[in-house]
Amino acid sequence: MLTPNKYLTLVESYIGISGLILECLGKQSLTVDKLWEKFSKRNINRINIKFPDYQKFIFSLDFMYMADMISYNCDGEVYNENLRNDN
Repeated sequence: MLTPNKYLTLVESYIGISGLILECLGKQSLTVDKLWEKFSKRNINRINIKFPDYQKFIFSLDFMYMADMISYNCDGEVYNENLRNDN
């Protein structure tokens, strides 16, 4: 599930879903629910993508957190770890 192979396309893997999540997140801080809404609205209309379910979305967030791609602020919002502002 983590990496694509001959049975699993890039978009169906956690790495591929992570890229789509980062694309939706951008420079914003969003709650998991709002991020899921934005993610599903943005990607459900793509024709040749097998849309991931909520469980795969959450597993992808876990993978991204462990890989230091995202983090959570004190309000429980997800933000892109690589674009944070350290003022």
